Amino acid sequence: MIWMAVAAMAAGCSRGPAEKGTPANDSTQTMVADSAVTPASNSAHQAMPLPESGSTSTMGKVVAEHFADLSFETALPIERVLVRNGQQVRRGQVLAQLDQFKLRNAVAKQERAIEQAQLQMEQAHLQMQDVIISQGYDPDKTSQVPASVVHNADVKSGYALSKSQLASARIQLAAAQHELRSGVLTAPFDGVVANVTIQAHQLAQAGQPVCRVIASGDMAVEFRVMEADLGRYQQGTALSIIPIADKSQHYDATVSEINPVVDKQGAVTIRAHVSHAADLFDGMNVEVILK
Repeated sequence: MIWMAVAAMAAGCSRGPAEKGTPANDSTQTMVADSAVTPASNSAHQAMPLPESGSTSTMGKVVAEHFADLSFETALPIERVLVRNGQQVRRGQVLAQLDQFKLRNAVAKQERAIEQAQLQMEQAHLQMQDVIISQGYDPDKTSQVPASVVHNADVKSGYALSKSQLASARIQLAAAQHELRSGVLTAPFDGVVANVTIQAHQLAQAGQPVCRVIASGDMAVEFRVMEADLGRYQQGTALSIIPIADKSQHYDATVSEINPVVDKQGAVTIRAHVSHAADLFDGMNVEVILK
């Protein structure tokens, strides 16, 4: 019986390693399977394309390519203001004008000053001839009169001074006529009126803008891109412009200027010309999309 018990124990011990070996084999197979999957997953991650740096969309502002800030050159009361903000005007159309009475009076005054200067010059010329005759020369034969005699005659008769006064009067007349013309503001080109800051009967300030005329349809968009994205934009690059105020509207634009300066934020300013931009306002916020 003892030997039988020993034999039974020996048989149980021999079966133990076999039973324990089975889980070990399963673990080994799992590790092998995991090791087989791992390279496949790594290779799939490495094949994924990296996202491109930068963005194809940015914000910008509409700027007028051609405009004129108009102002009066003389501080006088404003007689009339004939336009309002948003009004379409034609080249040469009168926008506003100063009180014309003082300006016309100044022109007439200088015209009379010229007439008086001409009379004085004629009188001085006769006196100059008398001085030349007194020196024994014929005033009608100026080529035979010595230059020193002619000079002395000019000074004594006041002829040289009268000529200078006449020239000065003519200059002052031209200035008065210029002030009269500048007292009437006209549109320098076809466009739309903006920034009207005056009213009739107010006193105009010399050199202070009273309105702006923006050329019709000549609009551009200014926007900034980072230096790393500058390679996407060149002269003639096509863009799409979407106003923030109305995202249903789309405008075509092309890059027209690239400012060759990188600012402190690492950005470059770009300007694009917008086609058919009659409905865009100066300063309007827009989205700029790279096509």
